Parts: sequence; structure tokens; C-alpha cells
Amino acid sequence: MSSRAIVSLGVWSLAVVLLGTLTVGAALVFYVGLTAFFALVAIALSVLSRRRAERRERGCL
Repeated sequence: MSSRAIVSLGVWSLAVVLLGTLTVGAALVFYVGLTAFFALVAIALSVLSRRRAERRERGCL
């Protein structure tokens, strides 16, 4: 095997490893972002629900 073929194989292997790392990193970022988004939605719904309950208790419906 020539040195050019060995270098080419090494560069190809490195590219595959970097692509895999990028894919895992993108999936992790997507998961964290999705979790944060749904946490904000849950907080917003909780606050809105609490406000409606307080209005109902006061009779301001």
C-alpha cells in the first residue's frame, strides 16, 4: 500500500469520526433545546392556569 493510499485512508477515517461526532452533538443540542422549549411551555401554562384560578376565586370570571 502506498503512502498516499494510507494518508487517504486516514483522512477518510478522520472525516467519518468527525461526522459521527457532529451527528451526536447535533442530536444532543436538539434534545436539550426541545426539553427547554417544553419546560417553558409548561411554566407558561402553569402561570396562566394559576391566574385563571385566582380570577375564579375572586369572582371576576
